[in-house]
Formats: sequence, C-alpha cells, structure tokens
Amino acid sequence: MKKLVIAVTMIIIICPHFALAQPQIFTTLRGGTDSIVWDGKWSYLQEWKPMTENILRFNDGNELSVKTGHDRENLYVFLDFISEEQFKKKSDYGVVCIAANKTAESDVQKNDYCFLVALGSYNPLTFQGGGDLVATNHFVKIQNDPGLIAVGGVSDEHDRYSGTPHPSYEFKIPIKVIGSSDMYSFYVATYDAQTDKVYSWPQNITNNEFPAIPSPSEWGELISPDKSLPEFPWPLFMMIFAFSLTIFVTRKQSLSKDKLV
Repeated sequence: MKKLVIAVTMIIIICPHFALAQPQIFTTLRGGTDSIVWDGKWSYLQEWKPMTENILRFNDGNELSVKTGHDRENLYVFLDFISEEQFKKKSDYGVVCIAANKTAESDVQKNDYCFLVALGSYNPLTFQGGGDLVATNHFVKIQNDPGLIAVGGVSDEHDRYSGTPHPSYEFKIPIKVIGSSDMYSFYVATYDAQTDKVYSWPQNITNNEFPAIPSPSEWGELISPDKSLPEFPWPLFMMIFAFSLTIFVTRKQSLSKDKLV
C-alpha cells in the first residue's frame, strides 16, 4: 500500500496539469496549412477540418468553435462564431492571447501577447503585456510581425456548421513571436457589439471593456504547439495510467502475499 501511495504521489508531482485541472485545449502538428485561404472564413469544406477542435456552448444558446493547429513555425487559430447571425463589421472582433512558459500569475508580463482583428478587417493589432496603463489592462500596442496574419470574415455556405452568414476569424501567429514552449497560457474570445457581450475560452471570465482581456491567471492552457502530441486527452491518459498502475501494484502485492502463505 505504501508503494501505491508513493506511485500516485509521483504522478501528481510529475504532471501538474493533472493535479491542478486547469482548463486545457490540445493541439497537434497539422499538414495542409499552405492551402488555407486567408479570407476570415471557411473557403472550402476541408480547409480547417484537420485542426483540433473545441466546441463551446454558452448559457444563452450561442456556440463558438475554436480550432487550433501548428506546423512547428506558426500557430493557427480559427474562431467560428457559429450561432451569431446579427453582427457589425468593424465593431465585432476576435482575439487570441498566448504566453509561453507561463505561471499562474495575475500581473501582465512582457511575454503575454494578444492578437486582435475586427470583423471585416485584414489588419490585425498586436498587444504586448508589461505596460503601465491600467486602462489598457497593461497591454501596449506594438508593431505586427511580418508573418502575422489575422482576418475577420463572414462565413457563408462553405462553412462546416452553418450556411447562415456569421462572424469568423482566422489567425496565423508566428511561434518566433510568442516563443517556443510545450505549454502555453491561452485565451480566445469574440466580441459581439450588438449585445455588448464577450464569448470566451475559458468561459465567462472576462468583462466587456476593450480589448476584453482578463488577468493571465484566468487563462487556460494550450498543449502543445511546438511538439506533436497524440490527440488523446492528457488528464484522461493520466487517470488511465494511474488506474493501471494501481492494479499492477495491487496484484504484485497480492502475489507476494500468496507466495508467503
């Protein structure tokens, strides 16, 4: 029994994600990124299909699809606000925030980056943490990296989920900008100007003040853009591993006792 307790304790120490149960999104290496058409929407049925997907369902019935992938050099994010049929170009926007090797600290740091693009725009904004102004949540606007692409568009009949026009946002973020890591702090959101509401992942943690970015301590985790991880939920994997280890240790102890009898 003592060995079993030690084994489970070691699992928790080695895998803090398992212990802390931080909201997580998993992504893997994806091919075919060269064929993405940067128009802010599904251009053809297979365009974003290979990417890892998380469907968010909110209490008011709205749905947001968050798709992610990487090619070792860039992180790809697609925010598809499936249910939103009322929208305002240049007022609605999508935002992706990310930080490499982040600890759960509340203060905004210089390795915190946010990328924002308005609906109907091909001109994104890049924000970096570490500023002095409380009014901007300590984020300051910096020059875009030449490799950054972000487009806010209106999905149409090619959309995988709804042919009714609705807002969607495509992002191509160079990993050299945010830094290479096996785990990122991660936050995404879409702002609906019609209702003055923010729909985010993790859910329901932000206010509506531009640019609607909560404290980094409330962001979730993205695992892992610079490594090809199997598409298998990590907490579930660790639970199965711990359960299997428990059975193994228990059986071994039982066999040892039988030999002594």
